[in-house]
Amino acid sequence: MAADNVVDGKSKLEFDVNMTCGGCEAKVRESLQKIGVQNMVIDVDKQSVVVETEIPFTKVQEAIRSTGKVVVLKGFGPSAAQGVAAAVSEIFGQSGIMGVVRFTQGTDGACIVDGVIDGLKQGQTHRLRIHELGDLSNGCQSTGDVYDPHPIASDGKRPRRYGSLGEIDVDNNGRSVFRRTNDIVKVWDIIGRSLVVCSESSNKSHTGDKDCSRLACGIIARASGVAQNPKRICACDGVSVWDEQNPPNLKKNES
Repeated sequence: MAADNVVDGKSKLEFDVNMTCGGCEAKVRESLQKIGVQNMVIDVDKQSVVVETEIPFTKVQEAIRSTGKVVVLKGFGPSAAQGVAAAVSEIFGQSGIMGVVRFTQGTDGACIVDGVIDGLKQGQTHRLRIHELGDLSNGCQSTGDVYDPHPIASDGKRPRRYGSLGEIDVDNNGRSVFRRTNDIVKVWDIIGRSLVVCSESSNKSHTGDKDCSRLACGIIARASGVAQNPKRICACDGVSVWDEQNPPNLKKNES
């Protein structure tokens, strides 16, 4: 099914990096080349790094951070952005679950879903779903059903639900890093709705959407594309969103 596909599709990622010299540039370039990034533009004066890659954004961010530099993802989008092409959802939920998931409309019409979520339990089946409402007044319970504008077929069979984005794998640290494409979802149709992570019971239905306990959620909002956000993101600490390159358990160990 296309919702579960993990398919190559390049995106542009724009980072703020506190570089001050040519040596900084060389270290950043080397760190990116080690993970397979070849197409990059590094500007020390503007403290900017722009890459075009198929690698998950969090892995690119971790590579730059390994040089000892402060790095913040500032903008993202397809290689040739037109109109509204990017969205983001910051997810929070039970037992410290948190994450960031980004949506980019690719030039080939497919939507790239690129995310990192921490605090999940290994061994459980977790699913990612777009829900019809952006209402968090009662937490994830008020987000409505899975978003599905497609009608049931004349033979009574339900096609794959629009908002069902498939399962996500969880590592030994309770972290899920994923990057996949979806040939149905359009970014402009999901802005203002919600993204939900659920844990599936053993009594799952054929759609994979019933008997799924809602664990965490967030509103899907429009996001800045590459070169659309000229300001430094936060005046207090330089970080605009949850620092997704550090799982919560690692943060505790560092404090």
